[in-house]
Amino acid sequence: SKFIWQSKRDGYNHLYLYSIDGKLIKQLTKGEFDVTQVLGFDQKGANIFYSSTEVSPLEQHAYKLNLKNGKIQQLTTQAGIHQLTWSASRTLVRDTYSSQNNPGEVALINTKTLKSDIFYRAKNPFKGMTLPEITLGNIKANDGQTDLYYRLVKPADMDKDKKYPVVVYVYGGPHSQLV
Repeated sequence: SKFIWQSKRDGYNHLYLYSIDGKLIKQLTKGEFDVTQVLGFDQKGANIFYSSTEVSPLEQHAYKLNLKNGKIQQLTTQAGIHQLTWSASRTLVRDTYSSQNNPGEVALINTKTLKSDIFYRAKNPFKGMTLPEITLGNIKANDGQTDLYYRLVKPADMDKDKKYPVVVYVYGGPHSQLV
């Protein structure tokens, strides 16, 4: 008798609960972030799992939303982009994630208790190497409000008195989470 609709009606991609006669029951997610993917439901249909950019536009995390009381619980907490593989019952999830400062980890999350156990850590392939300085940041667009994110990579042995060529890579967002 109900369905969930994804819409950008408030300027961000969010989830809305409707009755089958088309009446809005309630907005399920709210805020200045996008729901990036619906990941499914638990076996009873009481909870929906989704991923979003709520923590940061530079990250993607998974959440559990109780459809009855609206309570939202964050399943993934480590910085980065998370890729999930679910058990059939949706009570366990394998979380594979990485970030600028993490070459990769795999954890097992219990979706009922939210307990997470890391069972694999990738070795840093750059250990012992001199790496360039990498800075993440943001600047305001011409409207004075919209954040535009950047990644600045400087040579490892940068000399401030020397000129260097610059490569500018523009991503084709907003559909892409790329800096």
